[in-house]
Amino acid sequence: MDDLDQSILHILSLYEHLNLLRLWYEIGEVGTFGPVRKQEILDRLNSLVNKGLVKCIDLGNGEMRWALIKKPK
Repeated sequence: MDDLDQSILHILSLYEHLNLLRLWYEIGEVGTFGPVRKQEILDRLNSLVNKGLVKCIDLGNGEMRWALIKKPK
């Protein structure tokens, strides 16, 4: 995993769950990655889901949240 994946996992570890927009804002506040598109964050989240590290929570009405399942070793 690269630094952006690690940052996403760290941010999710600080919150119970976040929507994509809030996570995108948090990544921007870190400020070490330059401009990051929301689609890139979404792609990273889907990759982390496939690795079993993050889960997507469907709240209905199209509202999705992302949560950390476990920290990587």
